[in-house]
Amino acid sequence: MKKQVLTWLLTAALLACAWVVVKVTLPDDATIAPFPATAQVGEQAAVRNLVVTVTDVHLAERVTDAEGWAADGTWLVIDLEAAGAGTQDRGTLGLAQLTIGERTFSATERGTTFYQQRLVTGVPRAGSLAFELPDEVTGDRASLRLGVPSGAPGEVLDDGVIDLSLDLAALTAEPEVLLDENGWADR
Repeated sequence: MKKQVLTWLLTAALLACAWVVVKVTLPDDATIAPFPATAQVGEQAAVRNLVVTVTDVHLAERVTDAEGWAADGTWLVIDLEAAGAGTQDRGTLGLAQLTIGERTFSATERGTTFYQQRLVTGVPRAGSLAFELPDEVTGDRASLRLGVPSGAPGEVLDDGVIDLSLDLAALTAEPEVLLDENGWADR
């Protein structure tokens, strides 16, 4: 009887250990996942291949650019300065995503925005990113993720992303926002 109890206790202990190992083991893609750096509006954030300063955030009912393009709707406009770090190979701001709850929005390619802009190592360029959003999400919290992808679009990031948390409810909708022209930063 003692031997059976000991066997059951040992089995239970091994199952508990296996459960703990499963819970603390990193997912399969953990070895290729990017390292996030947290950003704040107005402060510089850097990862190994990207340096970004988000200078302003606007909620707008209409966006326009210097070339005459315009679009109505609900827009989140992110003004930023960005530079490459390290080498200029693949130095393009190719990841610009906004996550709100379970939904992810990509920066628009319409108009003259900073999305897919070529970055120069160590020399900041400035511009705006624009995200067209449904009206119902403007009272929520959002997370902006910026990065430089490796290889083809949608592939895994080399080593780092910059994350910025935003409270959309704290933003007042402006009637119109002019996208910053892409160019050299004022610094």
